[in-house]
This record gives sequence, C-alpha cells and structure tokens, in this order.
Amino acid sequence: MPARRRNRTLSLLVASALAAGLGSAAIAVTGCGSSQATAEGHDATTHAATSTVPEVVSAESNRQDAVAPAYRPAKVQRVVLDMLEKNMEIAPGRVVKVWTFGDRVPGPVLRVRVGDTVEVTIRNKGTIQHSIDFHAARIAPDKAFRNVDPGESLTYSFEATTPGVFMYHCGTAPVVHHIANGMYGMIIVEPEGGLPPVKQEFAFVQSEFYVSDTPGQPADNTKLMANEPDVVAFNGYAAQYKDHPIRVRRGEPVRAFVLAAGPNTWSAFHVVGTIFDRAWIDGIHPENLSIGNQTLNLSASQGAVAEFRLDQEGVYPFVTHDFTNATKGAVGLFATTHAKVAAGGGH
Repeated sequence: MPARRRNRTLSLLVASALAAGLGSAAIAVTGCGSSQATAEGHDATTHAATSTVPEVVSAESNRQDAVAPAYRPAKVQRVVLDMLEKNMEIAPGRVVKVWTFGDRVPGPVLRVRVGDTVEVTIRNKGTIQHSIDFHAARIAPDKAFRNVDPGESLTYSFEATTPGVFMYHCGTAPVVHHIANGMYGMIIVEPEGGLPPVKQEFAFVQSEFYVSDTPGQPADNTKLMANEPDVVAFNGYAAQYKDHPIRVRRGEPVRAFVLAAGPNTWSAFHVVGTIFDRAWIDGIHPENLSIGNQTLNLSASQGAVAEFRLDQEGVYPFVTHDFTNATKGAVGLFATTHAKVAAGGGH
C-alpha cells in the first residue's frame, strides 16, 4: 500500500477508535517473543535520485511477537548477542539496512531479577565498531561499554540492583546513528521474589526509522538530524498489531512493559477504552507507583510497566498519543477473545 494511503488509513482508524472509546541458565533471548538472538546456556547517508523503476532489495520481515518472555531462574544469567548487518522490511515496501543485536530490531527482550548477575557477551559480526550500554547496570562505562572491533567479542558482568524496565543500546559514537540503525532493546529487571503473576504480559519497544530514498541503505542522516522519521513502530514494524490484533481475555489483568527507545521521539503510550490501574515509570518501587493513568509519557530511553484490564468484549486500539507518530505506524489493536475483527484489523 502506498505510504500516503497507508497513513490516511491509520489516521481514520485511530480517529474512529477514539470516537468510539469516548462514547545459571541462559536468558531466553527472544525479541519480544520471536527474535532468535543466540543464548548460549550457561554460558551519513545522502538522498539518492528517485528512480522511475523502484529498486528491488531482498529483505526479511521485521515483524515480531509481542508476548513478553518469562523469567528463567538462574543466579547467573548469561546472554550472547551477535551484532549483525542485514536488510529488513520495517513497513510495507520500506526496506532499510539495520545493525542488530540478534536477528531483529529491536534486540531481544531480556528478563532478570534483582540479585542476578548478568553476564553479557557481544560478538561483532559487522563491519564497524559497536558496543553495548545497559541502563540497568551500575558499572564503569569506560571499561564495560567500550568499543568492539569487527570480528572481536567482549564479555562483562553486572549485578541487577534496581527493578524496572530499562534500555540497552550501542554506545559507540555517534550514538544517534547506532540507535537509529537498530541497535537497542529492553531489559526487564524484576524485584526480588518476582512480580505478581498474571496470565497476559506483553512487551512494546517504540522506535523510529529514517528511511533512505534508496532501499537497503542505513538511516538517512538528513532526516535523522532533523528528527523527521518516516516510520514509527512498536517492536520494529509499522502497525503490525493493527494488521494482526493481539488477543486478550476480557476482564483479566494485562501487564505491558513499554520502552521508548528513540533515538529522538518520545512515547505517549495509551490504550483506548481503558485506564491503567497501576503503573511504574522507570524503577518498580512503591514511591513510583501511579494509579489511574490515562497515558504513560516516556522520553527517549525511559521504560514503564502498566497493568490494566479490558472490561467489555471489543477491540481496543493502543497508540502513542502523539498522533503524528501514530499515523506513521505506532498503533495497534487489542481484541478480546470473542470480539470480531474485520479483515486487515479494522472494526
């Protein structure tokens, strides 16, 4: 579908929805449920002239499952991440070259608990230097977050001390380019003893893409520095959960882990037709507990946990309430078990 038509469709979807609503073991390193980064157990772009014949570039789809991975008990949580370069489709007809942690963008959702030791190994299989910066770590960055040359690897460890939803990303200069090209992900740090169990947990990483006019190229530097993204997405693919709504059970608690990865834009995460019963921004701590939020306002790199329920059978859009970016792809649908959803995700 052409971008202009797709944006009009998303705009109408969100507008109509709002109107209706107002009436030692290894971590399972699966990116939001499906990315296949290896977990070894215990162990400046210029605009190209527009061609009259679109260039065809082979690419994988970057669609991902939104189910959050379960916690896997282990005192030492070992994670191995391969840093790759590949062409990915991040919206229909939009192909970009990304730099990855694992095989998708964002990288895998990691889940640990306070008191666990996180042992991280990165293996640079790309062509330029990379690194990994964990916002959940209390560690000297000049030692742990240092650059790794192509063909080399690095291992370091840190203790998880603070519960919350945190970002990890490549910290190699210029950082904005490495994040814009795909090198980021979420780490969930549970409190000691874990979180209260719920049957439905989802992870959403919001980020943006600056698409070159030439398919298969990295982020367009002019658009990036002007903060003019072409695509804004949850979990790396525009509107994927509008096209394939997420099924939830009516009346049962839902927990969402949310991260605004940026690199530039913020997230105003909102579920149409409900209110967040409980929410924590950044650290999961009693003093951070917030009751009755309508929207989670997260600047770039901030994370949150939100718990809510859908009281009636139906279809509930979720968006960034910055609607410029919602129309660029940061929109999806929750649908209760017995709700009818029209083909293509409309209702």
